Amino acid sequence: MKKSDRSLTHLLKLGHDFEDWERSKWTDPSHAGKQAEAPTEWKGRRGRIDLRLIDHEEGHTILVEIKAADWDAMKPHRVRPNALRHARQLWRYIKAELTDRPVLPALVYPTEPSTPGRKEEIESTLNERLIQVVWRELDIETL
Repeated sequence: MKKSDRSLTHLLKLGHDFEDWERSKWTDPSHAGKQAEAPTEWKGRRGRIDLRLIDHEEGHTILVEIKAADWDAMKPHRVRPNALRHARQLWRYIKAELTDRPVLPALVYPTEPSTPGRKEEIESTLNERLIQVVWRELDIETL
């Protein structure tokens, strides 16, 4: 196995560990309608929503996509395209879920970037598309 393969495997494991950690935090009794890895399909494209919470009491659906992106490691010209890719993915899920109840979308990242201006760029890009951004303050290497 090449060194790059090992580091890719390591990054994938970190991403899975972060997803598992985040899902474990959604254990409140009001999250009884929680579905992890919920299948969805829109315009013939299949996907899986990391977390779908159907709140019958409040009358809305919450879609949470969990991403272990390392925004500081990205080249500056890749930040916006990556944020847009995350937004497009989540919007496919939103469109598939639109029925008679409102859909509240969110993207969860392990930590906010430390590169000056990067957090604001990401939040602006996603908020313009009506997506809430959640930054956990985690060192995913320690999960």
